[in-house]
Amino acid sequence: MKKRIILLMALLMAVAISLQAQSRLEPMTQTQQKLWGEKYFRTWLSRRASQQMLIFPSFSFPSALYVYYGHGESERLQVKWCEANKDAGPDEPKLKLDSIEVKTDKATAVAFSDLIDHAVATCMFNDQRRGLDGTRYFFGDKIRVATAWSPGPGNCKRLTDVLEKAMTAVRNQDQEELKALLPEVESLTEVFKKLYPKD
Repeated sequence: MKKRIILLMALLMAVAISLQAQSRLEPMTQTQQKLWGEKYFRTWLSRRASQQMLIFPSFSFPSALYVYYGHGESERLQVKWCEANKDAGPDEPKLKLDSIEVKTDKATAVAFSDLIDHAVATCMFNDQRRGLDGTRYFFGDKIRVATAWSPGPGNCKRLTDVLEKAMTAVRNQDQEELKALLPEVESLTEVFKKLYPKD
Protein backbone atom coordinates (compact mmCIF):
# COMPACT_ATOMS: atom_id res chain seq x y z
CA MET A 1 0.00 0.00 0.00
CA LYS A 2 2.83 2.38 0.90
CA LYS A 3 4.49 1.76 -2.46
CA ARG A 4 1.26 2.63 -4.29
CA ILE A 5 0.89 5.89 -2.38
CA ILE A 6 4.49 6.85 -3.12
CA LEU A 7 4.00 5.95 -6.79
CA LEU A 8 0.79 7.99 -6.94
CA MET A 9 2.51 10.99 -5.33
CA ALA A 10 5.41 10.71 -7.78
CA LEU A 11 2.99 10.63 -10.72
CA LEU A 12 1.07 13.65 -9.42
CA MET A 13 4.34 15.54 -8.99
CA ALA A 14 5.40 14.65 -12.53
CA VAL A 15 2.07 15.89 -13.92
CA ALA A 16 2.32 19.13 -11.92
CA ILE A 17 5.83 19.73 -13.20
CA SER A 18 4.84 19.01 -16.80
CA LEU A 19 1.96 21.50 -16.60
CA GLN A 20 4.13 24.41 -15.51
CA ALA A 21 4.20 27.04 -18.22
CA GLN A 22 7.34 29.12 -18.08
CA SER A 23 6.79 32.32 -20.03
CA ARG A 24 10.19 33.84 -19.25
CA LEU A 25 13.71 32.72 -18.60
CA GLU A 26 15.12 33.12 -15.09
CA PRO A 27 18.12 35.35 -14.40
CA MET A 28 21.11 33.63 -12.89
CA THR A 29 22.47 34.76 -9.56
CA GLN A 30 26.20 35.37 -9.21
CA THR A 31 26.41 32.25 -7.04
CA GLN A 32 24.79 30.13 -9.76
CA GLN A 33 27.08 31.61 -12.41
CA LYS A 34 30.12 30.84 -10.25
CA LEU A 35 29.04 27.24 -9.57
CA TRP A 36 28.11 26.46 -13.18
CA GLY A 37 31.05 28.48 -14.48
CA GLU A 38 33.56 26.48 -12.49
CA LYS A 39 32.04 23.22 -13.65
CA TYR A 40 31.09 23.91 -17.29
CA PHE A 41 31.16 27.46 -18.61
CA ARG A 42 34.92 27.65 -18.89
CA THR A 43 34.57 25.09 -21.69
CA TRP A 44 31.17 25.92 -23.14
CA LEU A 45 30.61 29.68 -22.89
CA SER A 46 31.90 31.26 -26.11
CA ARG A 47 33.57 34.66 -25.91
CA ARG A 48 33.13 35.23 -29.66
CA ALA A 49 29.48 34.29 -30.17
CA SER A 50 26.92 37.10 -30.19
CA GLN A 51 24.41 34.79 -28.44
CA GLN A 52 24.32 31.15 -27.41
CA MET A 53 22.28 28.36 -25.86
CA LEU A 54 23.99 25.77 -23.66
CA ILE A 55 22.18 22.51 -22.83
CA PHE A 56 23.10 20.36 -19.82
CA PRO A 57 20.91 17.23 -19.49
CA SER A 58 21.06 15.37 -16.17
CA PHE A 59 21.98 12.01 -17.65
CA SER A 60 23.80 12.74 -20.90
CA PHE A 61 26.46 15.01 -22.31
CA PRO A 62 26.16 18.77 -22.88
CA SER A 63 25.69 20.50 -26.22
CA ALA A 64 25.51 24.10 -27.41
CA LEU A 65 24.30 26.38 -30.19
CA TYR A 66 26.38 29.49 -30.98
CA VAL A 67 25.25 32.39 -33.18
CA TYR A 68 28.02 34.48 -34.76
CA TYR A 69 27.81 37.83 -36.52
CA GLY A 70 29.44 41.26 -36.23
CA HIS A 71 32.71 42.12 -34.48
CA GLY A 72 34.71 40.68 -37.36
CA GLU A 73 32.88 37.34 -37.31
CA SER A 74 31.38 35.78 -40.44
CA GLU A 75 27.65 35.07 -40.13
CA ARG A 76 27.18 31.45 -39.04
CA LEU A 77 25.59 29.09 -36.55
CA GLN A 78 27.73 26.48 -34.83
CA VAL A 79 26.80 23.41 -32.78
CA LYS A 80 29.16 21.71 -30.32
CA TRP A 81 28.46 18.47 -28.51
CA CYS A 82 30.32 16.13 -26.23
CA GLU A 83 30.25 12.36 -26.69
CA ALA A 84 32.02 9.24 -25.49
CA ASN A 85 35.34 8.56 -27.19
CA LYS A 86 34.83 4.87 -27.96
CA ASP A 87 38.27 4.57 -29.56
CA ALA A 88 40.11 6.06 -26.58
CA GLY A 89 43.26 4.29 -25.53
CA PRO A 90 44.21 3.83 -21.87
CA ASP A 91 45.90 7.28 -21.64
CA GLU A 92 43.45 9.15 -23.90
CA PRO A 93 40.40 11.22 -22.85
CA LYS A 94 37.18 9.23 -22.47
CA LEU A 95 35.14 12.14 -23.89
CA LYS A 96 35.57 14.10 -27.09
CA LEU A 97 34.16 17.42 -28.23
CA ASP A 98 32.79 17.66 -31.76
CA SER A 99 31.70 20.74 -33.66
CA ILE A 100 29.98 21.63 -36.92
CA GLU A 101 28.80 24.95 -38.35
CA VAL A 102 26.78 26.32 -41.22
CA LYS A 103 27.29 29.72 -42.86
CA THR A 104 24.20 31.92 -43.05
CA ASP A 105 23.23 35.30 -44.39
CA LYS A 106 23.29 38.22 -41.98
CA ALA A 107 19.48 38.36 -41.62
CA THR A 108 19.32 34.74 -40.41
CA ALA A 109 22.14 35.21 -37.89
CA VAL A 110 20.57 38.46 -36.61
CA ALA A 111 17.13 36.79 -36.25
CA PHE A 112 18.48 34.00 -34.03
CA SER A 113 20.68 36.41 -32.07
CA ASP A 114 17.75 38.81 -31.49
CA LEU A 115 15.53 36.00 -30.25
CA ILE A 116 17.99 34.95 -27.54
CA ASP A 117 18.83 38.57 -26.70
CA HIS A 118 15.17 39.52 -26.09
CA ALA A 119 14.46 36.28 -24.19
CA VAL A 120 17.35 37.04 -21.81
CA ALA A 121 16.46 40.73 -21.50
CA THR A 122 12.93 39.95 -20.29
CA CYS A 123 13.84 37.26 -17.75
CA MET A 124 12.50 37.27 -14.17
CA PHE A 125 12.84 35.12 -11.09
CA ASN A 126 10.47 32.15 -10.91
CA ASP A 127 10.00 30.53 -7.51
CA GLN A 128 7.26 28.18 -8.75
CA ARG A 129 9.59 25.75 -10.50
CA ARG A 130 9.96 22.33 -8.89
CA GLY A 131 11.60 19.13 -9.90
CA LEU A 132 14.45 16.74 -9.53
CA ASP A 133 16.39 15.79 -12.64
CA GLY A 134 15.86 17.43 -15.98
CA THR A 135 17.62 19.46 -18.61
CA ARG A 136 19.13 22.83 -17.74
CA TYR A 137 19.27 25.41 -20.54
CA PHE A 138 21.43 28.55 -20.45
CA PHE A 139 21.04 31.49 -22.84
CA GLY A 140 22.95 34.69 -23.37
CA ASP A 141 26.21 36.23 -24.39
CA LYS A 142 29.49 36.34 -22.50
CA ILE A 143 28.09 38.94 -20.04
CA ARG A 144 24.39 38.21 -19.38
CA VAL A 145 23.16 34.67 -18.81
CA ALA A 146 19.61 33.45 -18.08
CA THR A 147 18.37 29.93 -17.54
CA ALA A 148 15.41 27.56 -17.85
CA TRP A 149 14.96 24.13 -16.32
CA SER A 150 13.06 21.58 -18.46
CA PRO A 151 10.38 24.12 -19.45
CA GLY A 152 6.79 22.95 -19.90
CA PRO A 153 4.35 24.48 -22.40
CA GLY A 154 4.93 28.21 -22.83
CA ASN A 155 7.36 30.69 -24.34
CA CYS A 156 10.46 29.03 -22.91
CA LYS A 157 9.45 25.66 -24.35
CA ARG A 158 8.90 27.31 -27.73
CA LEU A 159 12.36 28.90 -27.37
CA THR A 160 14.14 25.65 -26.58
CA ASP A 161 12.21 23.79 -29.29
CA VAL A 162 13.05 26.22 -32.10
CA LEU A 163 16.71 26.46 -31.08
CA GLU A 164 17.06 22.69 -30.82
CA LYS A 165 15.55 22.46 -34.34
CA ALA A 166 18.19 24.97 -35.43
CA MET A 167 20.86 22.72 -33.92
CA THR A 168 19.49 19.81 -35.97
CA ALA A 169 19.55 21.96 -39.13
CA VAL A 170 23.19 22.92 -38.47
CA ARG A 171 24.17 19.30 -37.86
CA ASN A 172 22.40 18.38 -41.12
CA GLN A 173 24.23 21.26 -42.88
CA ASP A 174 20.83 22.34 -44.20
CA GLN A 175 20.46 26.10 -44.74
CA GLU A 176 16.91 25.70 -46.08
CA GLU A 177 15.86 23.84 -42.93
CA LEU A 178 17.38 26.70 -40.92
CA LYS A 179 15.59 29.39 -42.95
CA ALA A 180 12.28 27.52 -42.57
CA LEU A 181 12.53 28.23 -38.82
CA LEU A 182 12.69 32.02 -39.31
CA PRO A 183 8.90 32.68 -39.12
CA GLU A 184 8.78 30.96 -35.70
CA VAL A 185 11.98 32.75 -34.60
CA GLU A 186 10.57 36.15 -35.59
CA SER A 187 7.15 35.42 -34.06
CA LEU A 188 8.69 34.34 -30.76
CA THR A 189 11.01 37.37 -30.73
CA GLU A 190 7.90 39.58 -30.89
CA VAL A 191 6.37 37.62 -27.99
CA PHE A 192 9.45 38.27 -25.83
CA LYS A 193 9.52 41.96 -26.85
CA LYS A 194 5.99 42.29 -25.45
CA LEU A 195 7.21 40.99 -22.06
CA TYR A 196 9.28 44.12 -21.44
CA PRO A 197 7.88 46.23 -18.58
CA LYS A 198 5.62 49.06 -19.70
CA ASP A 199 7.40 51.75 -17.62
